[in-house]
Amino acid sequence: MAKDYYQTLGISKSATPDEIKKAYRKLAHQYHPDKGTGDEAKFKEINEAYQVLSDDKKRSNYDNFGSADFNGGGFGGAGAGDYSNFYDFFSGGRRQPSGFEDIFDIFSDAFSGGGYAQQQEERSKGEDLHLEVRVGKKDLGDSKIFEYESMIVCEECDGTSVAKGSKMITCKTCGGRGQVQQATRTPFGTFSRVSVCGACKGRGQAPEKECGDCKATGRVKTKKRIEIRIPVDLDNDYVVVVPKGGNAGKLKRPAGDLVVNIRVK
Repeated sequence: MAKDYYQTLGISKSATPDEIKKAYRKLAHQYHPDKGTGDEAKFKEINEAYQVLSDDKKRSNYDNFGSADFNGGGFGGAGAGDYSNFYDFFSGGRRQPSGFEDIFDIFSDAFSGGGYAQQQEERSKGEDLHLEVRVGKKDLGDSKIFEYESMIVCEECDGTSVAKGSKMITCKTCGGRGQVQQATRTPFGTFSRVSVCGACKGRGQAPEKECGDCKATGRVKTKKRIEIRIPVDLDNDYVVVVPKGGNAGKLKRPAGDLVVNIRVK
Protein backbone atom coordinates (compact mmCIF):
# COMPACT_ATOMS: atom_id res chain seq x y z
CA MET A 1 0.00 0.00 0.00
CA ALA A 2 1.29 3.42 -0.96
CA LYS A 3 2.33 5.58 1.97
CA ASP A 4 1.37 9.23 2.28
CA TYR A 5 4.45 10.77 3.88
CA TYR A 6 2.89 14.23 3.87
CA GLN A 7 -0.07 12.94 5.84
CA THR A 8 2.27 11.12 8.23
CA LEU A 9 3.94 14.44 9.11
CA GLY A 10 0.67 16.35 8.97
CA ILE A 11 1.86 18.81 6.31
CA SER A 12 0.80 19.88 2.85
CA LYS A 13 2.57 18.87 -0.37
CA SER A 14 3.79 22.44 -0.75
CA ALA A 15 5.48 22.46 2.66
CA THR A 16 8.87 24.15 2.83
CA PRO A 17 11.98 22.40 4.22
CA ASP A 18 11.63 24.38 7.45
CA GLU A 19 7.99 23.34 7.81
CA ILE A 20 8.96 19.71 7.24
CA LYS A 21 11.70 19.89 9.86
CA LYS A 22 9.40 21.65 12.36
CA ALA A 23 6.67 19.03 11.89
CA TYR A 24 9.17 16.22 12.27
CA ARG A 25 10.67 17.62 15.46
CA LYS A 26 7.23 18.00 17.03
CA LEU A 27 6.14 14.46 16.19
CA ALA A 28 9.52 12.96 17.08
CA HIS A 29 9.26 14.48 20.55
CA GLN A 30 5.72 13.20 20.94
CA TYR A 31 6.23 9.62 19.79
CA HIS A 32 9.82 8.97 20.88
CA PRO A 33 9.92 5.41 22.33
CA ASP A 34 11.48 6.61 25.60
CA LYS A 35 8.55 8.93 26.39
CA GLY A 36 5.31 8.07 28.14
CA THR A 37 3.44 8.99 24.95
CA GLY A 38 5.92 7.06 22.84
CA ASP A 39 4.96 4.73 20.01
CA GLU A 40 7.85 2.89 18.38
CA ALA A 41 5.91 1.96 15.23
CA LYS A 42 4.62 5.50 14.77
CA PHE A 43 8.07 6.91 15.48
CA LYS A 44 9.51 4.70 12.76
CA GLU A 45 6.88 5.91 10.24
CA ILE A 46 7.61 9.53 11.11
CA ASN A 47 11.34 9.03 10.68
CA GLU A 48 10.81 7.25 7.37
CA ALA A 49 8.67 10.12 6.07
CA TYR A 50 11.22 12.70 7.18
CA GLN A 51 14.12 10.88 5.53
CA VAL A 52 12.31 11.09 2.20
CA LEU A 53 10.78 14.55 2.36
CA SER A 54 13.88 16.24 3.80
CA ASP A 55 15.97 15.16 0.81
CA ASP A 56 15.21 17.11 -2.38
CA LYS A 57 16.02 14.21 -4.71
CA LYS A 58 14.10 11.63 -2.71
CA ARG A 59 11.18 14.00 -2.32
CA SER A 60 11.07 14.63 -6.07
CA ASN A 61 11.09 10.87 -6.78
CA TYR A 62 8.37 10.36 -4.20
CA ASP A 63 6.21 13.12 -5.65
CA ASN A 64 6.54 11.57 -9.12
CA PHE A 65 6.42 7.86 -8.34
CA GLY A 66 5.01 7.55 -4.83
CA SER A 67 6.37 5.46 -1.97
CA ALA A 68 6.81 2.43 -4.22
CA ASP A 69 10.08 3.99 -5.37
CA PHE A 70 11.47 3.47 -1.87
CA ASN A 71 10.24 -0.03 -1.13
CA GLY A 72 12.91 -2.67 -0.72
CA GLY A 73 15.91 -0.51 -1.60
CA GLY A 74 14.95 1.98 1.02
CA PHE A 75 15.94 5.61 0.72
CA GLY A 76 18.87 5.33 -1.59
CA GLY A 77 20.15 2.09 -0.06
CA ALA A 78 19.68 3.13 3.55
CA GLY A 79 16.74 0.83 4.29
CA ALA A 80 13.44 1.81 5.90
CA GLY A 81 14.72 0.99 9.36
CA ASP A 82 17.92 2.93 9.00
CA TYR A 83 18.20 5.94 11.29
CA SER A 84 21.25 7.61 9.79
CA ASN A 85 19.30 10.72 8.80
CA PHE A 86 17.80 10.75 12.25
CA TYR A 87 21.25 11.26 13.74
CA ASP A 88 22.27 13.66 10.98
CA PHE A 89 19.16 15.72 11.63
CA PHE A 90 20.06 16.25 15.25
CA SER A 91 23.79 16.69 14.69
CA GLY A 92 23.39 19.24 11.90
CA GLY A 93 25.30 17.01 9.49
CA ARG A 94 28.10 16.37 12.01
CA ARG A 95 27.21 12.78 12.71
CA GLN A 96 28.86 11.39 15.83
CA PRO A 97 29.97 7.78 16.14
CA SER A 98 26.97 6.94 18.33
CA GLY A 99 24.76 9.98 17.90
CA PHE A 100 24.41 10.02 21.68
CA GLU A 101 25.42 13.55 22.61
CA ASP A 102 23.42 15.25 19.87
CA ILE A 103 20.29 13.30 20.67
CA PHE A 104 20.68 14.19 24.32
CA ASP A 105 20.96 17.89 23.57
CA ILE A 106 17.73 17.87 21.53
CA PHE A 107 15.62 15.50 23.58
CA SER A 108 16.63 16.90 26.95
CA ASP A 109 14.15 19.67 26.23
CA ALA A 110 11.42 17.15 25.55
CA PHE A 111 12.03 15.08 28.66
CA SER A 112 13.10 17.71 31.16
CA GLY A 113 11.87 20.92 29.57
CA GLY A 114 15.35 22.45 29.60
CA GLY A 115 15.36 22.83 33.37
CA TYR A 116 11.59 22.34 33.52
CA ALA A 117 11.81 20.13 36.61
CA GLN A 118 13.82 22.76 38.42
CA GLN A 119 11.47 25.55 37.39
CA GLN A 120 8.44 23.58 38.46
CA GLU A 121 9.94 22.74 41.84
CA GLU A 122 10.89 26.33 42.49
CA ARG A 123 7.58 27.79 41.35
CA SER A 124 5.23 25.26 42.91
CA LYS A 125 3.65 25.88 46.28
CA GLY A 126 3.37 23.34 49.06
CA GLU A 127 0.79 20.58 49.05
CA ASP A 128 -2.82 21.33 49.92
CA LEU A 129 -4.09 19.47 52.98
CA HIS A 130 -7.59 18.04 53.21
CA LEU A 131 -9.08 17.54 56.65
CA GLU A 132 -12.47 15.89 57.22
CA VAL A 133 -14.05 16.30 60.64
CA ARG A 134 -17.41 15.44 62.15
CA VAL A 135 -19.40 17.50 64.63
CA GLY A 136 -22.58 16.88 66.57
CA LYS A 137 -25.72 18.98 66.45
CA LYS A 138 -24.81 20.33 69.89
CA ASP A 139 -21.71 21.93 68.33
CA LEU A 140 -23.70 24.05 65.88
CA GLY A 141 -23.19 27.74 66.51
CA ASP A 142 -20.05 27.15 68.62
CA SER A 143 -16.32 27.28 67.87
CA LYS A 144 -14.29 24.08 67.84
CA ILE A 145 -10.55 23.48 67.74
CA PHE A 146 -9.22 20.87 65.32
CA GLU A 147 -5.71 19.44 65.28
CA TYR A 148 -3.79 18.27 62.22
CA GLU A 149 -0.23 17.58 61.06
CA SER A 150 1.52 19.85 58.59
CA MET A 151 4.95 20.52 57.11
CA ILE A 152 6.49 23.84 58.14
CA VAL A 153 9.72 25.63 57.23
CA CYS A 154 12.72 24.15 59.01
CA GLU A 155 13.97 26.67 61.57
CA GLU A 156 17.47 25.18 61.67
CA CYS A 157 18.26 25.98 58.03
CA ASP A 158 15.48 28.49 57.38
CA GLY A 159 14.14 26.26 54.64
CA THR A 160 17.32 26.28 52.53
CA SER A 161 18.24 22.61 53.26
CA VAL A 162 21.84 23.72 53.92
CA ALA A 163 23.45 23.06 57.31
CA LYS A 164 24.64 26.10 59.22
CA GLY A 165 28.18 27.11 58.25
CA SER A 166 27.83 25.32 54.92
CA LYS A 167 26.84 26.49 51.43
CA MET A 168 25.37 25.33 48.12
CA ILE A 169 27.81 23.85 45.60
CA THR A 170 27.54 22.52 42.06
CA CYS A 171 26.02 19.05 42.08
CA LYS A 172 28.74 16.46 41.58
CA THR A 173 26.35 13.92 40.09
CA CYS A 174 25.04 15.98 37.16
CA GLY A 175 27.73 18.68 36.99
CA GLY A 176 25.17 21.43 37.47
CA ARG A 177 22.86 20.42 34.60
CA GLY A 178 20.07 19.25 36.89
CA GLN A 179 19.57 16.13 34.77
CA VAL A 180 21.32 12.87 34.02
CA GLN A 181 21.36 10.77 30.86
CA GLN A 182 21.45 7.08 30.11
CA ALA A 183 22.05 5.41 26.76
CA THR A 184 19.68 2.69 25.55
CA ARG A 185 20.60 0.58 22.56
CA THR A 186 17.72 -0.57 20.36
CA PRO A 187 17.49 -2.20 16.92
CA PHE A 188 16.96 1.31 15.51
CA GLY A 189 20.00 2.90 17.08
CA THR A 190 21.13 4.34 20.40
CA PHE A 191 18.69 6.61 22.21
CA SER A 192 19.24 8.63 25.34
CA ARG A 193 16.94 8.75 28.32
CA VAL A 194 17.06 12.01 30.25
CA SER A 195 15.78 12.27 33.80
CA VAL A 196 15.91 14.68 36.70
CA CYS A 197 19.04 14.30 38.80
CA GLY A 198 18.09 12.55 42.02
CA ALA A 199 21.02 14.02 43.93
CA CYS A 200 20.05 17.67 43.50
CA LYS A 201 16.36 17.22 42.54
CA GLY A 202 16.97 19.04 39.27
CA ARG A 203 18.37 22.20 40.82
CA GLY A 204 21.93 21.76 39.57
CA GLN A 205 23.20 22.59 43.05
CA ALA A 206 23.31 20.63 46.27
CA PRO A 207 24.18 21.47 49.87
CA GLU A 208 27.85 21.10 50.72
CA LYS A 209 26.48 19.70 53.98
CA GLU A 210 22.81 18.87 54.39
CA CYS A 211 20.70 20.11 57.26
CA GLY A 212 20.25 17.26 59.72
CA ASP A 213 16.94 18.45 61.14
CA CYS A 214 15.01 18.37 57.88
CA LYS A 215 17.26 15.92 55.97
CA ALA A 216 17.80 18.53 53.23
CA THR A 217 14.09 18.95 52.50
CA GLY A 218 13.81 22.41 54.09
CA ARG A 219 10.66 21.26 55.91
CA VAL A 220 9.79 19.49 59.13
CA LYS A 221 6.52 17.99 60.33
CA THR A 222 4.64 19.51 63.23
CA LYS A 223 1.16 19.56 64.75
CA LYS A 224 -1.09 22.55 64.21
CA ARG A 225 -4.39 23.62 65.68
CA ILE A 226 -7.12 25.63 64.03
CA GLU A 227 -10.29 27.10 65.52
CA ILE A 228 -13.40 27.13 63.32
CA ARG A 229 -16.84 28.49 64.15
CA ILE A 230 -19.56 26.04 63.13
CA PRO A 231 -22.60 27.64 61.45
CA VAL A 232 -25.74 27.31 63.54
CA ASP A 233 -27.84 26.35 60.52
CA LEU A 234 -25.47 23.70 59.13
CA ASP A 235 -27.43 20.82 57.60
CA ASN A 236 -24.70 18.46 56.45
CA ASP A 237 -21.46 19.50 54.72
CA TYR A 238 -19.56 22.71 55.32
CA VAL A 239 -16.23 23.42 53.57
CA VAL A 240 -13.72 25.91 54.92
CA VAL A 241 -10.63 26.84 52.88
CA VAL A 242 -7.73 28.33 54.81
CA PRO A 243 -5.24 29.99 52.41
CA LYS A 244 -1.63 28.92 53.12
CA GLY A 245 -2.80 26.66 55.91
CA GLY A 246 -1.35 23.56 54.21
CA ASN A 247 2.19 22.27 53.86
CA ALA A 248 5.03 24.75 53.46
CA GLY A 249 6.55 24.73 49.98
CA LYS A 250 9.96 23.26 49.38
CA LEU A 251 12.90 25.66 49.43
CA LYS A 252 10.81 28.40 51.09
CA ARG A 253 8.12 28.43 48.43
CA PRO A 254 4.57 29.48 49.45
CA ALA A 255 2.48 27.10 51.51
CA GLY A 256 -0.49 25.20 50.13
CA ASP A 257 -4.03 25.61 51.40
CA LEU A 258 -5.93 23.78 54.10
CA VAL A 259 -9.34 22.48 53.08
CA VAL A 260 -11.57 21.48 56.01
CA ASN A 261 -14.73 19.49 55.24
CA ILE A 262 -17.07 19.57 58.22
CA ARG A 263 -19.85 17.00 58.41
CA VAL A 264 -22.69 16.74 60.88
CA LYS A 265 -22.92 13.39 62.63
